[in-house]
Amino acid sequence: MTIPYDRWLGPIIKRAARNMINIHDQKLSRYGLTTSQVSVLSQLWHRDGQTLKELAETLGIKAPSLTSIVDGMVSKGWVVRKSVDEDARVKRLFLTEQGKQLQEVCTEVVLEMEELMRKGFSEEELTIFITWLKRLMDNVEA
Repeated sequence: MTIPYDRWLGPIIKRAARNMINIHDQKLSRYGLTTSQVSVLSQLWHRDGQTLKELAETLGIKAPSLTSIVDGMVSKGWVVRKSVDEDARVKRLFLTEQGKQLQEVCTEVVLEMEELMRKGFSEEELTIFITWLKRLMDNVEA
């Protein structure tokens, strides 16, 4: 099967994702945040006390990259590492009060991004688009 280059999905998706991340990072930079940090924070807002391994699996990030992100977040006072009673070698990440307070501003920026990305699409088109994106994710994660 031959597919013309301008119809290849990979480059189109990669460019869209890169542009979204760049715009999102630009909006977050005024708060000293990055999209990678917000991804970790959002997982902890949903379920505080996760291990690095759990976060890495959920976010699809390799452990060394995640460790670097978390180290920066610890140094900024947004999260702390704590040993668990069952196994002192296992560290769990917990939000600090400062990390919890970031949720409101991060949600505002995420909603700005959602508005930007949804511009020009009807609700029906968005439903179909989301279904297709989920199918694409399933295809590449299989």
